[in-house]
Amino acid sequence: MNKSTFKIANAQRILNSSLAMPFAALILFSPYLFAQSQPKVAVEVKTVSTSTIYDWAFSEGLAQGIRREYLNFETDGKITFIAEDQNGIAVRAGSHVIGPKAGENFGQLLARVDERKDLESVKNYEAALRSAQLSISLSESRIKQAENNYNLAKTSFERTEAVWKQKLIPKEQYESSKTELLNAQETLKTAKTELANAKNQEKSAIAQLNQAKLGLEKTSIFAPFDGVLRKVNVREGDFWAGPSASVSDREKEVTSAMVVVDNSQYEVTLNVPYYAAGKLKENQPVYISWSAALLSKSAQSQFGDELVAHGKIFSVSPSISLEQRAIEVKVHTNKGAELLKDGMHVMAWILVDKKEQVLMVPDEAMVVRNNKPYVFVEQDGKAKLTKIETGIEGLDNVEVISGLSKGMKVITVGKHKLVDGTEIRLVQE
Repeated sequence: MNKSTFKIANAQRILNSSLAMPFAALILFSPYLFAQSQPKVAVEVKTVSTSTIYDWAFSEGLAQGIRREYLNFETDGKITFIAEDQNGIAVRAGSHVIGPKAGENFGQLLARVDERKDLESVKNYEAALRSAQLSISLSESRIKQAENNYNLAKTSFERTEAVWKQKLIPKEQYESSKTELLNAQETLKTAKTELANAKNQEKSAIAQLNQAKLGLEKTSIFAPFDGVLRKVNVREGDFWAGPSASVSDREKEVTSAMVVVDNSQYEVTLNVPYYAAGKLKENQPVYISWSAALLSKSAQSQFGDELVAHGKIFSVSPSISLEQRAIEVKVHTNKGAELLKDGMHVMAWILVDKKEQVLMVPDEAMVVRNNKPYVFVEQDGKAKLTKIETGIEGLDNVEVISGLSKGMKVITVGKHKLVDGTEIRLVQE
């Protein structure tokens, strides 16, 4: 008879005899009977292995176009022009606009107020400029004529002077020739002065014309860069009296004529608790999405898919903001900007650290006793409560610094039924 058969027979004999025993005696033997019949606890285990683990920081924030402009007319007046899109419909929120190209000063003309007054000023100064340029041409012609007369008078005087010295002509003729030379010299000097005055008039006319053109530019709104209109608060025929003194972005959006946003790159503003911001540094990778489910799914492929936007930390504030009582962190996207929208509330996963070839156990294996980490290890068919020291906590796994070795089996399912030394039965590895 083997040991197991003996135990069963012995238990049966005690049970039969118990029928004739008093009730008190039956109570005395009942723990022994129940202990002999208690089944093993079914558990699932996983093998301790080494792999790469990632340390993450999590936060939420607001995504905004990295460039935005609040466009306004710089002069008041009636709006006489609103640009149209390729379908002939007036531009509106969501319309794409085109900024200046290389060598250009202005992008697409988006709107204009009544510019007749400025146009008249431009025309007047253009006429003044043409008049000054004509005076320059006339002065240059007079100079050439005066130079010719001077050269002729100089040659004539030199001949007359030579003859006079030989006493062949009267002194009056010599004096007359000398006077003609002096007159020609003065005429040339006067012509040069007139040319200088004409050139000064030209410079003045150019300055006034540029000033008038600047005023003309103030009546128009141009696209400062390629982007999308976020707000269009004006229509053709409205009277523009100028924007109000706005401070916040929300007020500027309401009072500006138009708001344009560059949607090719976003800046995400995160408010991170001060106790969690100590690990954050510039250029750390960040993964951004409006959906936690998409972030979790993308993490399974090491973010190699195109489900979420990618970025890097641009700046970490050294102080705690008075409004949020948190550390402000700025993130600039570098991939997947089309997955975001201006003003979107997003979630951000920040990759803080990475360790390769470290021991790891799954989260579901962890047990906390007196605020200390433990795991149940399968050992000779029993559950052994083992204290461990942990490091980085990843998404699904925890780094084990000490307490375990590679190849051990830790219990992941059924641990809530266990104490140290409980007999277990493996149902799945």
